Amino acid sequence: MMVPPFIYINGYPGVGKYTIAKELVKLLPNAKLLDNHQLIDPVAVVYERWMPEYQGLRKTVRKGILDSIATSTTLMDVTWIFTDSQSSDEVGSAAVADYIHAAKRRRSPLISVILTCNTDENLRRLQAELRGKTKLNDIDVLLEIRESEDLYHFGGDTELTLDVTELSPVAAAQKILNFVTKVAPGAIEGYI
Repeated sequence: MMVPPFIYINGYPGVGKYTIAKELVKLLPNAKLLDNHQLIDPVAVVYERWMPEYQGLRKTVRKGILDSIATSTTLMDVTWIFTDSQSSDEVGSAAVADYIHAAKRRRSPLISVILTCNTDENLRRLQAELRGKTKLNDIDVLLEIRESEDLYHFGGDTELTLDVTELSPVAAAQKILNFVTKVAPGAIEGYI
């Protein structure tokens, strides 16, 4: 039996990554969700995003947790679902490299899901959601991000780009599960 996959969900802030990932966890009973804000929040207690030490501590926290997941024998039967908002710039590419490295160490298939939605819907969701302290809620900043940053793409057959503009979180999660089952046959069948 294959080691269960890492499912990496990337998208702009407010697109619905966390909400959809929570629905995906329900479809995969032996899955765990590591939301990017679980990695950001402890760092934000220490440093503001603009401080030079911020990215270094983010990397240390992220690598420490991913290394633990990758080498844990007690977590080998878990499908890991990660949410993130990484661009294709140097910082984003370095962050994604940590997930790639952990998946290789664990021998897990790495399945990339890029969530998109139209700008108007993204703005509506950003304003409608009850968002945590470290989550972006400034529409001007979101517009700047959407205009100036390209989301990181792995490319290849194990990447799904999914427009969630008109999809419910449940429907989006089902489409992701269908894709995972297609591209990594055997990786989750023994676990669901």
